[in-house]
Amino acid sequence: MRTFRFIPALALIAACQNGSTSPIAYCTAPRSIAVLVIPLDSVTQASVATGAHGVVQSGAYVDSLHLSFDGVLEGGDQLGTYEITLERPGYHDWIRTSVQVTRKGPCGNVIPVRLTALLQPS
Repeated sequence: MRTFRFIPALALIAACQNGSTSPIAYCTAPRSIAVLVIPLDSVTQASVATGAHGVVQSGAYVDSLHLSFDGVLEGGDQLGTYEITLERPGYHDWIRTSVQVTRKGPCGNVIPVRLTALLQPS
């Protein structure tokens, strides 16, 4: 009876040794997002994500910030050093440079950097 426990493991080893290139596992990683920004009013700490927009840039790569959920803007999908520009009517532009996105998850997805943008009323 104990021998039967090892048969699946032996089959897996045999599949790897015979040069099989078929995947043996399925990865369910979330999609790659490089930057998450939570825009808040610097005085009241209230969310000001509605109406906010901006860009993330890493070298020649540029992506828009998109409102995703619960007042979070997201953008980018690659590793790199980003400059982030956030604009919202009634507030000064918020800019961050040298934001390092350096980590990947076990399935190769980019792990996002999370930032809070305290916007100054204009």
